[in-house]
Amino acid sequence: MTTEARLAFLILFFAVWCFLGLMGWAAAAVIARGRGALPALPLALAAACAAGVAVPVAGQRDAAGFVLSLATAVVGGAAGSIAGIALARRLERASAIPGKEVSPLVPRRERRRD
Repeated sequence: MTTEARLAFLILFFAVWCFLGLMGWAAAAVIARGRGALPALPLALAAACAAGVAVPVAGQRDAAGFVLSLATAVVGGAAGSIAGIALARRLERASAIPGKEVSPLVPRRERRRD
């Protein structure tokens, strides 16, 4: 196999993993009603590619490993989306209240409203 063919094959894998990460991102965006979803998109795609790459790196390099990498790309994309949406919401809250830090560890019912 030539170098160009290997590169095209690798790019195809990353394109498929990104597409599956996009599906996980879309599901998370619908659940979150779009709030904070757009900044989470690059994180979701990166997480999907990282999860997809982790399977062959771990040793699964056959057809079962390919199918497993597709499944892990969906899960990684969804996890990256959830993390990105949570980060975007936290940054939005922190900028809404200048000078006052809101800890995510304190339940909402125990936070004091000033």
